Amino acid sequence: MSSSCVGEYYSESRAEVVIAVDFGTTFSGFAFAKTSATPLEIFDNCEWPGDASAGAAPYCKNQTSLLYIADPLQPKQFQLKDWGWSAFNAFRKSLSTLEVRKPTSFGPLSSSSPPSILPRLSTDMYDSLNLSEDIAYKAGYFAHKFKLHLAPNDKQASATPLLPGDLSTERMIVDYLRSLTQFIMDELSIAIRKDFSMRDVQWCLTVPAVWDERAKQRMKICAEKAGMVKGVNCPRNSVTSPRALHIILEPEAASAYCQQQVQQNLKLKVGDRLLIADVGGGTIDVVVHEVLELDPSGCASKVKEVVASYGQLGGGTFVDVLFFNLVSEKIACFSEYCRNANPSLAVQLYSWWQGIKADFKGLEYSEEYSLINCGLSEAWKQHDRLRGVVRDDEHYEQLLLTEKDLCSILDPEVDKVLNLIDEQVKNVSILMVVGGFAASPYLRKRVLTRFRDKVDEIIIPTVPGRAVCRGAVELHMKKNYVKSRISKVTYGTDCLRYAKSDDRQDLVLRDDDGRLTCRDVFSVFVRAGEEVEIGSCIEKCFYPSAHYQKAMNIGLYSSPRTHPRYIKESDCKKEGKFKVDMSEGMELDKSRKIKVKMTFGGALVSISAVRCNFGTKEEEHGLAVTFHCSGP
Repeated sequence: MSSSCVGEYYSESRAEVVIAVDFGTTFSGFAFAKTSATPLEIFDNCEWPGDASAGAAPYCKNQTSLLYIADPLQPKQFQLKDWGWSAFNAFRKSLSTLEVRKPTSFGPLSSSSPPSILPRLSTDMYDSLNLSEDIAYKAGYFAHKFKLHLAPNDKQASATPLLPGDLSTERMIVDYLRSLTQFIMDELSIAIRKDFSMRDVQWCLTVPAVWDERAKQRMKICAEKAGMVKGVNCPRNSVTSPRALHIILEPEAASAYCQQQVQQNLKLKVGDRLLIADVGGGTIDVVVHEVLELDPSGCASKVKEVVASYGQLGGGTFVDVLFFNLVSEKIACFSEYCRNANPSLAVQLYSWWQGIKADFKGLEYSEEYSLINCGLSEAWKQHDRLRGVVRDDEHYEQLLLTEKDLCSILDPEVDKVLNLIDEQVKNVSILMVVGGFAASPYLRKRVLTRFRDKVDEIIIPTVPGRAVCRGAVELHMKKNYVKSRISKVTYGTDCLRYAKSDDRQDLVLRDDDGRLTCRDVFSVFVRAGEEVEIGSCIEKCFYPSAHYQKAMNIGLYSSPRTHPRYIKESDCKKEGKFKVDMSEGMELDKSRKIKVKMTFGGALVSISAVRCNFGTKEEEHGLAVTFHCSGP
């Protein structure tokens, strides 16, 4: 394990150890610190089960992957076999045991041609390694990049992928978090003491700033199901941390880390603006902070968000997709050959490509991958000649990647990063770029070339993938680092009120007392573009809409508009719902008063409800609010 020291902090945690988990699209890791240490010393882990066998260099993160194998006794049931690099190794080995054979034909397709020998498993654009359902049942299903399916505002990414058997996106996330949690606890019982347990831990979990409320709430639920923290979704009799999960936004954590790393050279002033771009495997996150206060070491001790955080899907995962697209353009029969003749080839090529991607600097470049031993050379030649294309035999012996090829693969994602930074860079003095994809020499070169004359400082850590984990530990220990954020959307609930003359007639109805009411009204709690201080609370009172109502179901909605009127508007989105028990005080009927309080400004919207005029004194302090996430 490696460590770093940071300065004095202003808050203490009751937990003995703070552990921050960075659950990423392609790689995941953790960092931890003992809260009693002065100065705070933060450690992370750079050795993982199976990393050496996979040929991976020591790194602060493990691969975000799982291997499931079919249960021979229960058709369509899959069991978790391994996780991380060990899963990758096991999948590669399992594929290598499948018979490599020559396909019967790669001739021109026609209406009389038979279908592919093996059915395609998934239409998931990010998955080039799981080739068919038949292979999944024989060699196992290699789950990777599944975090993308929580992505908001992208129908292709968030669509539920076609998965074999009983697998689901949520199950994969829970299984991975559970595996990582167990590994962490095993490691810390060695590093700290033998009886170290969950009761000693404060868990922090980082999430992209571009995620919507639904995705963040789903991650919280998955953490509960994985047994990290207590909650209504926690498995019965599981031993968990008694402390609430602390959700931390990834680029904010990265900002804290970068400042600590360069505090001797970074001369911050109150009023300086920092742009932090977190460029990971699946998301590009951008936040802009203004420095409000400095600590004695010269680092920002309090900042505020200047514009609403923004970004989009992008990064290393999408570069991998473009690589396989280019291979298929160069070798038209590549996908069919992998699926029908040599399933392990895609995994072998993926491993080779990771090294190329990490090495390319944008200079004169060429790399070759031999196609002879894998059998693709002969299949490619046969495919072309059946179509009347004749080339020298040497043309089919290797896959050649040139500098032009590499630029065509990397430029679309690098340009995304540059364009997102460009949106706000004119207003900032310091640019910080972090995340796994920021380790790309080509990306670093393009960032420096584009922005070195536009900002005073550009900070790209030596190991940019480490920034979020370690920074999250620092942020948890700091007190009130972020003073306020800009709300990206308007938040509110649905409600029923007395009808107005200009209400939509399809929403107007009579209640059980015969009065005209309007349903599906958007009751606004905070508006898009508003500056919201961390911990600020907005309260509203609600009453039963029907006689003898025993529960109140309230939906949480968001809208990009500042003044939405109804939840049925096309751009309104349901973020979740919660149920409030109001079975007490039935004698008050419709006069029973419930106060709903939403706490904004944090990484998650917090909801609570209290009885105002019924129930026992103890119950008036708060009602249990059960939050359910909407969507797939």
